[in-house]
Amino acid sequence: MPLPLPMVRWLLLLALLWGMGTGISRGWIELRWGRMLQDLGLPFVADPGSPENCPPASDI
Repeated sequence: MPLPLPMVRWLLLLALLWGMGTGISRGWIELRWGRMLQDLGLPFVADPGSPENCPPASDI
């Protein structure tokens, strides 16, 4: 008997979230908050002492 379609969707979503969490915790995925916030159009003030959080240079 095959699994119902909603259950398959939940299992795939759970596997995706688990994989993303594992990747972030093990360093396989790196989040660049400044770049993400700039892409979303939200204001972002980078900490000058923390170069890894700097947003990308603007194209102006």
